[in-house]
Amino acid sequence: MSSFKILITSQKGGVGKSTVAANLAAFVRRLGQSVTLIDFDTHASSSNWLNRAPEIGVSVQHHLLPLEQGGKRPILDARLHLRRAAERADVVVCDLTWIDAIASELMLEFDLVIVPTSVSEIELSATAGFLNRHRWVFDTIILHSAPTLLMCPTRVHAEQLRSDVFSNQRFPVSFMLAPPVLEAQSARDMFERGYLIDLPDACGASFNEFGKAVMAALDMRQANLASREANKTTTNLSSIVRQPLHQPTASKMVTVSSQASILGRHRLQKMRADATSGKSTLVPAQATTNSLASMRIPQFFKRMSMGMSTK
Repeated sequence: MSSFKILITSQKGGVGKSTVAANLAAFVRRLGQSVTLIDFDTHASSSNWLNRAPEIGVSVQHHLLPLEQGGKRPILDARLHLRRAAERADVVVCDLTWIDAIASELMLEFDLVIVPTSVSEIELSATAGFLNRHRWVFDTIILHSAPTLLMCPTRVHAEQLRSDVFSNQRFPVSFMLAPPVLEAQSARDMFERGYLIDLPDACGASFNEFGKAVMAALDMRQANLASREANKTTTNLSSIVRQPLHQPTASKMVTVSSQASILGRHRLQKMRADATSGKSTLVPAQATTNSLASMRIPQFFKRMSMGMSTK
């Protein structure tokens, strides 16, 4: 099986992107997978975190893309580093602050694109705009190789879990919603000293839940691709090419709560199947109580739908 490639990206700073990248790499490594982190950011926060924290076995690379050269050079360099890393690791995690000089097609190199976002109205609007500019990448009707998009609420405070103020916010593409990663001073104290997965508090529990959701999303993607490959000879291509590029479809109007439930159900089904077969599983027995629902996903996220706002 080829490497899984995960991109963690956003156009805004301060949303915890590098924190998610470094600690997700550590989470996957703890599962026994070989992991490479590629840090494309100038500040090198995620690579510095892994290099200075206690050794966990993640291979760390820091590469600056030649953005000043423009054209295809940045994406060609990124592809080269990504493909070399994928030859030696089970999972490659990339940390990249997105700028307009980077071609959208780079996202097609990845299996999973994770977009961290705070839950402020301004940040959600900016995230929706970012996704709208790259929406063709996630159009699974046209592109069979489209990456899975996973939205990750980060630095979430307890009171925001009960917020309902942004219920009208809509997004232009379908996505899965990860459990929120909670804000805590303990997380900031762990910078370059340790890993969120080892925190004994609610923040640590929330990050472990997020990590399990990422692995479930990758597992679902692998199963879907295998099913698609098996059935591609019966695919009616003529019905696909007649569809306009951004024609709203039933699948794109699925609510986030439904998508989140799909992810949660998949994790529980995998746990039960592994238990029946006697295999070990990545999802512990307490997953029933520590499911996506028990993380209290904010009501306004639950009611977001996949489509631009019609207001």
